[in-house]
Amino acid sequence: MDLKSILDTTNDNTLFDEVIREYYNNRILILNDEINENLIEDCIIYILKWNQADKGLSSKDRKPITIYINSGGGDSIIAMQLVDVIKASITPIKVLGMSLVASAAFHIFIAGHERVCFDNTIFLMHDGDVTISNSTSKAKDTMKFIEELDARYKNHVLSSTNMTEEFYDDHYDIEFFFFGNKAKEYGVVDKIIGEDCTMDYIY
Repeated sequence: MDLKSILDTTNDNTLFDEVIREYYNNRILILNDEINENLIEDCIIYILKWNQADKGLSSKDRKPITIYINSGGGDSIIAMQLVDVIKASITPIKVLGMSLVASAAFHIFIAGHERVCFDNTIFLMHDGDVTISNSTSKAKDTMKFIEELDARYKNHVLSSTNMTEEFYDDHYDIEFFFFGNKAKEYGVVDKIIGEDCTMDYIY
């Protein structure tokens, strides 16, 4: 049982609320779940709000935003909305990969202006799942759209990492897992905690 569940059981959320409030006050967002429509309320609106608060300041004069990511993925379309917001943010956004950064979460992670992980952080890049139940003509239309989506995901990876198009094409249609050291080699992360920086770097 996690800390929040324990506190919910005891009807005392004081400690949990205090910790989360402290994180938000320091512009730290926590993405620790399946990626779904809650992403708008959990991350996107805060990034928009803090960019508005920083309006008129140069990027170097703004207090950075940090996103802690531990997610097995989820809705890739919603994930790409967060990718767009991160890329458009003038306020610097640092992402920290914790435990598992998979599928749609992988696309969010590589959008970070600065990307940090632990040595044993696990990354997963793959082509995701698609289920189509419709008439033949509509299914064909859907597949054409999915092809365009796949091309956008590919362009995002190629522009955000050191992966070549050939490497990407050879790995994207498999369950491509790798750890922090390989993530650094592929240009997925900039720093590994314990090797390139200390824990203090993520706050």
